[in-house]
Amino acid sequence: MAQKAGIWQIIHEKLASLKLSVFIFLTLAVCSLIGTLLPQGIAEEEMQKHYGPGWAWWINTLGLGDLYHTNWFRFLLILLCLNLIICTLERLPKTLKLLQRRDERNAPEKLLKFGHHRQLSTRLPWDETKDRLTRTISVDFAPPSQLEEPGVFAAVAEKGRWSRLMVYVIHLSILVILLGALMGSILGFKGTMNITEGESSGEVELYGRHEHVNLPFQVRCDDFEAAFYDTGAPKEYRSDLTIVDKGREVLKQTIRVNDPMTYEGITFYQSSYGSTLKDAEVEFQNTDTNQVHKLTLPFRTAVAIPGTKDRVELVQYEQDLSRFGPAVAIMLMKEGKQEPSGSWILVKMPEFHGNKIDNYKIKVTKAQPTQYTGLQVKRDPGVWVVWFGFTAMMVGIGLTFYTSHRKLWIWASPEKTSNKVIIAGRASKNSIAFEQEFDRLCDRLQDQLKPESRKAK
Repeated sequence: MAQKAGIWQIIHEKLASLKLSVFIFLTLAVCSLIGTLLPQGIAEEEMQKHYGPGWAWWINTLGLGDLYHTNWFRFLLILLCLNLIICTLERLPKTLKLLQRRDERNAPEKLLKFGHHRQLSTRLPWDETKDRLTRTISVDFAPPSQLEEPGVFAAVAEKGRWSRLMVYVIHLSILVILLGALMGSILGFKGTMNITEGESSGEVELYGRHEHVNLPFQVRCDDFEAAFYDTGAPKEYRSDLTIVDKGREVLKQTIRVNDPMTYEGITFYQSSYGSTLKDAEVEFQNTDTNQVHKLTLPFRTAVAIPGTKDRVELVQYEQDLSRFGPAVAIMLMKEGKQEPSGSWILVKMPEFHGNKIDNYKIKVTKAQPTQYTGLQVKRDPGVWVVWFGFTAMMVGIGLTFYTSHRKLWIWASPEKTSNKVIIAGRASKNSIAFEQEFDRLCDRLQDQLKPESRKAK
């Protein structure tokens, strides 16, 4: 049991360490820099093309291509949350004790040692001296709390006592931001949708995960248009989209680059476009039997070749394959073979010798391309939590730096010829500003304690 308690004590000390806080903050800063500079969610083939096989392997192994959804990044966020919670719980009781602490007595010899202090004297009656001290300090600073000291007037006035708690507001706001980040990482997603004109889809392909998310509604592309410069570079492309939820059209909107559409917390961005095929009419000639089969191949749907157990599938379309014109990629799943085989088939070069797969010569007799719109789809349920936490943190930082705990000690005693008054003060920060405030208050008190001011009154 003692060993177990010792282990927990060590873990507690490590989690409460300020060094751990700094280490996690620096690590998250570096990770965020990598996540900003390194494109997130690009395909593995494109990653290898840009960075080479070696770097691509490291990027994929560490999950840097989808950094904010990796388990180790989430672990860092959770670890920072625990660190902040434990540090706060350790220090908060001490702060609360300081807030509850009250002065029991004022010692004049102690007040004269303060950096900010002033000695005053007045010939006013004793009761009026106390009354003017109380009234002036209440108006110009804060209502003083009188201490129980016989024969003298002793009091304490405070402003900004709550400023000591502002650091915990910052701690809480950081925890809220981390909570929002975790919500976005765990409950959110980011992926793509390619929707052909006139068709609908509710399936989002997630970046770098080879997974799909099915939306609770359908997105239909009613129209897609692209405009080009004279050089051939794209000038603008837009999509007319319709959200169909439970069979009803609930939202119609045209989206462009940097002008997205949002529905049910899911945002759709215009990101790309291209051409695809709905289907193609293809002839397959068996070179062993010279038998010809004419098939209509829907895009990415396997079709059986009559009289055999072989199946073929149209898996990809390119408008201009290596400057040979349009081409379709066809995959053949042959009986008795575990691995499928495939090849690019040139549409406008039917006699090309490469238009074959195994024992089949292939000719595309009809292929009608159609355009599709490429959408980037993003859902981040924690974004408003992050914004709330960020706002609270800015308020907390502002109040922490621009407010301070200011405190005045007042001590006065009746003498034979005059009443003696000592004023001392201290501020937790902004000492120069407090010095100016303290001097103004003392000048005001000195003026109010003159007998002449009594006559004027």
